[in-house]
Amino acid sequence: MGEEPHGPFREPKPLSQVLVEAVSSPAPRLTLGELIGHLSSRGLAPLILLMGMINVVTIIPGSSTVLGLPLVFLGLALLIGARTLWLPASLRDRSFDRAALQRGVERALPYLQRIERLAHPRLWPWGQVLLDRIYGAIVLFLGLMVTLPVPFGNTMPAISIILLSLGFTARDGLWVVAGLFTTVLALGIVLGFAGAATVVGASLLGF
Repeated sequence: MGEEPHGPFREPKPLSQVLVEAVSSPAPRLTLGELIGHLSSRGLAPLILLMGMINVVTIIPGSSTVLGLPLVFLGLALLIGARTLWLPASLRDRSFDRAALQRGVERALPYLQRIERLAHPRLWPWGQVLLDRIYGAIVLFLGLMVTLPVPFGNTMPAISIILLSLGFTARDGLWVVAGLFTTVLALGIVLGFAGAATVVGASLLGF
């Protein structure tokens, strides 16, 4: 009898199909708790991918904190080896317009399906348990970056999360490398904005 798969890598279905099923319902609103309940039973990677997609397609002032905090909790859950995700009730009760979420998924679906066809197991030398921890640490770090009040600062970290989720799910080292590269770019963008804000603040204060 084979060993049961560990962590977020149990999902046999394509992620594109999982995401379509997650947002398909006649109800007008979808709470974060309902979304987590649907996806977490299939592993955390699809949920992380979806949250990354939401951060890319949702450009609403002040939304980065609400959309970034679930990524922080997801990263922490993976880092400590949890198989399910716990969120405070205030976050679980947050709801999205289901039609808008469906439009976002549909808009991203052709690109996701194209990438899925290119992703396959390669250059994957590490053990799975160790990778769960590494993946969690990176998602936690990127989630914290998303919560920062930087204009459009959630886009690049979210792209990194999408690439990393595809790579870790498909055991494709090349996509993981692409995700790490965009993580470095995201860090550079955030540090650049922080440096510019410091210079402007110092100038206004007369330093």
